[in-house]
Amino acid sequence: MKICIIGKFPPIEGGVSMRTYWSAHRLAARGHEVHVVTNAKEAAPPFRMHMRAEDWARCAADYGEGRVTVHWSDPVDASQLYLPMASAFVSKLSSLAARLCTERAIDVVFSHYLEPYGVAGHLAAEMAGLPHVVRMAGSDSGRLWRHPQFEPLYNHVLRSAAIVVATGVVAERAVARGVDPARIAAAGFSLPDELFTPFGPALDYAALRAEIAGADEPQRLWGGFALDRPFFGIYGKLGERKGSFALLAALERLKCAGIEIGLVALAHGHAATEAEFRRHVESRGLFDRVLQLPFLPHWRVPEFLRSCLAVCCLEQDFPIAHHTPITPLEVLLCGKCLVGSAELIRKLPDHRRLPSGYGCVEIADVKDIDRLAAQLAAIAEDPAPAAAIGARGYAFACECQEQAEFPAKLERILEVAAARRNLVSSQEVLAESESEEERSFPFARIAAAALAATESKPAKTNGARFELSDAQTVLAALDRGRLADHPKSASLASAVWAEVAIALAQGATREPEDIGAEPPPLAASRRWGLAEGDLAKLFPHRRRDIRVLTFDCDIAAFRTARNLEELPDAPRRHPSYVIVFSGRGSSPADPLLVDRATARILELSDGTRTTRQIMDQLKCETQRGDTDENLDWIEALFVDGLIRFTDSPARPSDGSMMLRLRHPRASGTDDRMAQ
Repeated sequence: MKICIIGKFPPIEGGVSMRTYWSAHRLAARGHEVHVVTNAKEAAPPFRMHMRAEDWARCAADYGEGRVTVHWSDPVDASQLYLPMASAFVSKLSSLAARLCTERAIDVVFSHYLEPYGVAGHLAAEMAGLPHVVRMAGSDSGRLWRHPQFEPLYNHVLRSAAIVVATGVVAERAVARGVDPARIAAAGFSLPDELFTPFGPALDYAALRAEIAGADEPQRLWGGFALDRPFFGIYGKLGERKGSFALLAALERLKCAGIEIGLVALAHGHAATEAEFRRHVESRGLFDRVLQLPFLPHWRVPEFLRSCLAVCCLEQDFPIAHHTPITPLEVLLCGKCLVGSAELIRKLPDHRRLPSGYGCVEIADVKDIDRLAAQLAAIAEDPAPAAAIGARGYAFACECQEQAEFPAKLERILEVAAARRNLVSSQEVLAESESEEERSFPFARIAAAALAATESKPAKTNGARFELSDAQTVLAALDRGRLADHPKSASLASAVWAEVAIALAQGATREPEDIGAEPPPLAASRRWGLAEGDLAKLFPHRRRDIRVLTFDCDIAAFRTARNLEELPDAPRRHPSYVIVFSGRGSSPADPLLVDRATARILELSDGTRTTRQIMDQLKCETQRGDTDENLDWIEALFVDGLIRFTDSPARPSDGSMMLRLRHPRASGTDDRMAQ
């Protein structure tokens, strides 16, 4: 394809510029001819990056079959004069792009960020008779789009686009303003893992000073920090909601406590914010502990991150709820300890797998200066856990990256638009997901239908609500031999019995002391985070709301069966272990089928044994010589949220979380649940 991209680009700083840059280069690396039309050279400090000659050279690139070519708008001069004076971004960008579309036989126009790029993209595409794909970010969709003098035009741009790239509340608002839902798609994004990695050079600050001193651009370092001690890092935009001033207040506390730590800020703000930040630095006596850098190109950010002891991302009370900065993921991918606001960390996908003190440091309330200062002081005075926390965060971030499917999704969107096809063809439509009522007791439903075939009265089928009492009635009929002549009778009875047993365990009554709020994943108080080797010394506690059901038959065979024919002829007699969640409201988590070792770890994790003691016991029971695998297993259960840790033992409990079950038709007993 030949693609025209209109958007922010280096040397403009920020997340949209970064996404546009990597999108262009990733598409070119896949063999596409990409032309970028941008006003980036018109950006001024402090929101203009410091660019070396090699950085300018990286804006364009040749990838063999594909390439990136950048077309720059001219800065304002006398030839563009009109009153009242402003740079005519929309006119310049749309004219550049329209001419380019004709000269290069462009297939599709793609714009990122509505002002001025989406508007210019709409005009260029209309002039050239081409499809337009428009993508929004956070501030344009959450703030500019709501401005009464912008909204009518933006609505028209979105309704006119071939495809709108949006998700969540932005997609919902687009639909409410007349955009066809069939023309809305998610494109995803991932960072280049060859650059965002723990394994690479740290920023050479002496070389940076020399670069800036010799540069023509009016940018410079600010602050008196000599880089002679460890330092925290921040980057991005400055501001109250970014936690910038709370961080300075906390650093003042650390200085008063005699803790030697600095702050390097790859961060700037508008003139008033920038001046306020520097006033705070000087009035708090932090000038000799702060160094402020000019913005650097995206590909140099990993060098900066790798130079820090830990990196703070403290955005809180941000007015645009769907705003999702990528900075926390960048920090994690570079293997650095992330000190993040709860608001930001909880925007990470599957964030519960990144417990505070294990894979990051979560700040519940950035405005609580006492707690923020105490957390930063703990890191500064005991930096050993930072490396281990950074390594765990890196592993988490790598998993997040694998789910993005970038740039494949964006490539497909542009190909569909260029071909003027519908985004979703009839062959690509997925079956509608079943409702919760239709998912409940599937084997009891199958059995009910089979029983109905032998009777004159109808049975409940798909679409009707199926209650536990209905499933129990069906199970009773099966146990009385009502389908005894059916070749799958025993297997179906065991499947329904397992469904009923799980439902009973999910709704089991809990003791009063068991139904309180779950403690934090790490309730240890002796250290701020887990360093390498700390896990073995702590006491694992399984979650309060879980039970492990031990079945006497192999219920794994029931998981993939969708109808009676797919059930095995008879249940295999082999123990199965299912984790069931109870006591957590009307919609408990789905049950988990686990192996014997996992069930045993959970049984032993009652808070009375250390991780090391559990590992040793498992070694004795399984006769395995290497305990590292068991340690990894326990750690994985912690990351999955099934266990937590404390640094002191709990009192022994008389209760058990193991329920051993056997089906009466197989065992010849009337006991349905035996503990």
